[in-house]
Amino acid sequence: MEKIPPSFFKTLRGSWIAGAGLLIVLLLTAYSPVLQNGFIWDDSRYLTDNPFLTDFDGLKCLWLDVRSRPQYYPLVFTSFWMEYQFWGLDPLGYHVDNVLLHTINAIILWRVLIFLGIPAAWLVSAIFALHPVHVESVAWITERKNVLSGFFYLLSLFTFLRFYFPGQLVFPSENPIKNRSSVLYGVSLFFFVCALLSKTVTCTLPAVIFLLFWWKQNHIHLKIVQLMAPFFVIGLGFATLTRWLEKVNVGALGSEWDFSFWDRFLIAGQALWFYIGKLIWPFPIIFTYPRWNIDDSVWWQYLYPATFLLLILILWALRNKIGRGPLTAILFFSGSLFPALGFFNIYPMRFSFVADHFQYLASIGILLVIVGGITRLTKKGALASSILLLLFLGYLTWEQVPVYKNVFTLWSDTVQKNPNAWMAHYNLGNLFIAEQKTEEAIAQYREAIRIKPDFPLAPYNLGNALLSQEKTREAIIQYQTTTRIKPDFVDVYNNWGIALLKEGKNKEAITRSRKALELKPGYADAQN
Repeated sequence: MEKIPPSFFKTLRGSWIAGAGLLIVLLLTAYSPVLQNGFIWDDSRYLTDNPFLTDFDGLKCLWLDVRSRPQYYPLVFTSFWMEYQFWGLDPLGYHVDNVLLHTINAIILWRVLIFLGIPAAWLVSAIFALHPVHVESVAWITERKNVLSGFFYLLSLFTFLRFYFPGQLVFPSENPIKNRSSVLYGVSLFFFVCALLSKTVTCTLPAVIFLLFWWKQNHIHLKIVQLMAPFFVIGLGFATLTRWLEKVNVGALGSEWDFSFWDRFLIAGQALWFYIGKLIWPFPIIFTYPRWNIDDSVWWQYLYPATFLLLILILWALRNKIGRGPLTAILFFSGSLFPALGFFNIYPMRFSFVADHFQYLASIGILLVIVGGITRLTKKGALASSILLLLFLGYLTWEQVPVYKNVFTLWSDTVQKNPNAWMAHYNLGNLFIAEQKTEEAIAQYREAIRIKPDFPLAPYNLGNALLSQEKTREAIIQYQTTTRIKPDFVDVYNNWGIALLKEGKNKEAITRSRKALELKPGYADAQN
């Protein structure tokens, strides 16, 4: 990473407009299919069924009530609120804004890397812009969280560097103190808070700044520690709030998140290598990856965290020979991913321990290592190999974007690549029900039950589908299964009662209806 960049990238370094313009053209071309995309999973909670987007009172609630939405990301919802006032629920505008934010992030990243003296900074930013693992963050409207928080994160970092090193393009050997603007420090802190209000994973920024100073100066000034203190305090506060909301508001609590420390250690180790692998070889890219079977009594599962720690130790031992750059990149990658490695409960762990959108910012560290390798191995052919790489990545992104066109394309692609994705089968079943394709829906519900027998909604909806076909006896069996999994499931007792009525078992039907009323007094359907 410390060699002189190829002449092509030197030219781009000196031409801000040319470099930014080329990034914009490449990225907008690769993401052009997004113009045909609509809303998908979770967009309902954030947008289409969000009652707080319609008026100013709703906006106030998004800011003042931390539990008004699943997560307290008021800046994300404010951006949706503003867009809603302009174009309502037309998905085009939301998609365009996500792409524009990702484009701006790539440009800011380029300028940050130039400030840090990174060779081939433009190439790193271009790969970041075009890599298909980031399609999930850009083409999924709900993941505005990633692109918006990334925007403020990078702005905060860049502003802090310009504050601490006024007039410098790289870190000087001495600690400059002249001409610092306290306004820039305040702006950097403001951007950091905005990043946290968009997604709390950005709380790692102050640790990243420490890491950058160690990389460039081999020590951390006391002044940096003092300046970062407010960042750490604010970041810790937001992280604590988010951790609490994940449990009490989102529901990341129960047997599906009941892991020992060593289980979580194994999850983290495997996740780190998974993300590195996807950046090097992005095949296949899946919305819901298979959820690994974690067992802390199986010795070979410890190889994942052990080899990653060994890699860090080797890079530490070689830091005087190869420089501190590779170690810094790996530590940035793992540290930025830390909140999503499984040490803390997050709701998506119910389906999978990994997701592409988790490494939106963290991927920068591995991309630095990859580009460093490219510029070393292909000194004479750096330009040609870089162009081919960007074209290849751009094509993969262009191919991946249509997967997010609608919920049917999303879940169909998921079950094709990951047949054991129970949530995808269940959601496909719901889609088929909406289209009155009952037989197809029944097949999907049965598959979801086979994979995830303790998921109560699958047998419940299967029972409803069977009831619509007048298969009351089979429907009752599914309702019985549902109540064994979730005894307090109100609706199942009501529908069970309807099935019993169809069989002429009035007394049993009354018993089920009364159970529904016991669980939910005033339940109109059960009273009827």
